[in-house]
Amino acid sequence: MTRDTALLEECRALVEAIRPYPTLETLHASPGWPALEPRIRRLLNTPRLFAPPAEPVAPALPGAIRAVHWNLEHGNRYEMIERALLEHSELRGADLVFLNETDLGMARSGNRDIVSELARALGLHGVFAPLFLETSSGRDDDGTLAGTAENQEALFGLGILSRWPVAGARIVELPSPERFQFEVERMVGRHVGLIVTVERPGAPFVAAAAHLEVHRSRAHRAAQMHAVVAALRDETLPVILAGDFNSHTFDRGRVRAPLMGAGALLLTPGWSLRRRLLHPDQGPLHELLFDELRRAGFEWAPYVDRRPTLQLRLDRLLEARPLFGSRHRLVRRVLGWAEERGKLRLDWFAGRGWESGRGFTVPGLDGIGRASDHAPIVAEFRG
Repeated sequence: MTRDTALLEECRALVEAIRPYPTLETLHASPGWPALEPRIRRLLNTPRLFAPPAEPVAPALPGAIRAVHWNLEHGNRYEMIERALLEHSELRGADLVFLNETDLGMARSGNRDIVSELARALGLHGVFAPLFLETSSGRDDDGTLAGTAENQEALFGLGILSRWPVAGARIVELPSPERFQFEVERMVGRHVGLIVTVERPGAPFVAAAAHLEVHRSRAHRAAQMHAVVAALRDETLPVILAGDFNSHTFDRGRVRAPLMGAGALLLTPGWSLRRRLLHPDQGPLHELLFDELRRAGFEWAPYVDRRPTLQLRLDRLLEARPLFGSRHRLVRRVLGWAEERGKLRLDWFAGRGWESGRGFTVPGLDGIGRASDHAPIVAEFRG
């Protein structure tokens, strides 16, 4: 890839300036913060757009829009992802591709520009919106994947690829657990929604991508979704919204949250737990974000098949990690059993202003050693 040297130098300078501070409070109280803050905001509020060398071919279904959404797990296994989007019978030839967890210049994913490279490989228009500037190699398996390589731009975000040109790209900041993400995950930034107008000839529409947070409560994710739909309130064109909504139905970040989560995974009857995790828009513990979608006139039921898009890995939960140090055979067996029960529906399409549609999950590409930890989902929108 051809690097933007000005962008690279600015990212490196900001990382070096931010890294020494252990807490968000000390960063904000530092003498350099008044100069750093506008630079960080400018970096994170600037979308990057890409155009293909030639206009993409006409869609296979002229009366419909075929969309894919995929959380790429940073793009750590880029070659598998690209091959799937080019060759998989359910994914190839999509008109619209929503991408969550995409890297730009992170060593764990080969210092690639994931959105730009996928746009080029698929011959599509594209836009990337940064969420965070990373000050470490990442989390979980990232250090092993990075090896001895250093990050370059160290940006982490989301993207949209389109058969048709995109215009009016805007980034909508969402309320985020910024202190946790800086002090525990070592990255500065916030969650965002990315909104673009897709200039489909004769029938333009709006595409919006969002990646909601995983570390806090259902009410917090609802507040994030409220910000997304508020930004779309005055849109008169049809809207396609997609993303990893992290709709796991648990209220994390509270003192009793680990105990309540463990109790649910271990003690809830299997049929009831499956209902809760695969229908997180329903029931007494439903994700409140769906109430926000409903009030804003969005539908999601036509585009979901209720299959899981993520298999829970307890070793990636801070609350559960101490237990993984246990050598007790029974503890490890119980953890494995609870983990197997954690099949989650986290990824969604929602639409407003469409006459009809359908959606389904594409299994077989997700899991340890595969293209991503998430399964991709597909939807068709007509009208």
